[in-house]
Amino acid sequence: MVNVVVRSLSVIVLGVLMVVLREQFLPVIIQFIGAAFVVSGVIALFNLYMVAKRGMSRVLDTVVLGAAGSAGVILGAWLLLSPGFFLSLVMTILGVLLLLSGIYQLALLLGAHRRVGVSGYLYIVPVALVVAGVFVIVNPFGAAGLPFLLVGVGAVFAGLSDIVSYFYLLHRRRMAGSK
Repeated sequence: MVNVVVRSLSVIVLGVLMVVLREQFLPVIIQFIGAAFVVSGVIALFNLYMVAKRGMSRVLDTVVLGAAGSAGVILGAWLLLSPGFFLSLVMTILGVLLLLSGIYQLALLLGAHRRVGVSGYLYIVPVALVVAGVFVIVNPFGAAGLPFLLVGVGAVFAGLSDIVSYFYLLHRRRMAGSK
């Protein structure tokens, strides 16, 4: 019984933290990913060392394990040391892709409009893509925090729903038992 309430309250607290501190969550998650890369890279390099120590290494094994291990450690260290740069870079690239996609769709619609006429409703999505692309390019951290906002709000509602359901069902069970 208490488990449901504690779990639901934990989900609500996590959701509130994700909403309130979403910009702080992003670098931490990127750093966790970086740590995973470092660990996997170190394991690959350790495996390379063990294979070489036993004299069973082949050139292909050495190249693949060495490259994968080194790349994992380097990329992981980069993510650990500068998560903001990585996040900004990825979001800027995504923003440029959104912008280009919207411009391309607008160009297609304008070309089609000259030949056959096009409903104004068809321009809504391309214009939204252009606006979204510009927003992401100008504000990469704010755009990256939007999924955290949505997940956080969802977590709060899920936790509240669990608590309400739990107490409702508890009340119904007590009412059924008293008859």
